[in-house]
Amino acid sequence: MGLEFIDRVIKTTLIFAVFATPFLILYFGYSFGISVLIGAVWGVLNLLAIKFVIISMVKPGKRNLKLGLAVLFFKIPVLYGIGYLLLTWDFLSVGGLLWGFSGILIVSVLKGLSRSLLKMDKNVNPRENRA
Repeated sequence: MGLEFIDRVIKTTLIFAVFATPFLILYFGYSFGISVLIGAVWGVLNLLAIKFVIISMVKPGKRNLKLGLAVLFFKIPVLYGIGYLLLTWDFLSVGGLLWGFSGILIVSVLKGLSRSLLKMDKNVNPRENRA
């Protein structure tokens, strides 16, 4: 699993949140459904920022520590400040936000399990993969 795994998790989380929101609004209420969607978007933005910081600071070869640190110091106060404001906003459901925040974890665990059960990351014959 490489960095494309993170991109697939982000896409799947957003797609699931968008499709689940109308059903959550219908069965659990408007506040809960919107909270799950907003929480999922916040979680995706957080994961994107973490991915960007890791890539810019740890990437072998050409590293950009200044850009990575700038994103890190911008990410922490802004993104977590927004997260705090979302949690303290009376309109949004705290439970819905927590489900949305956890969407990244749920999707990544399910994707990881499915890849391991289907043995998608193991080479059956390593000679076939040579160029």
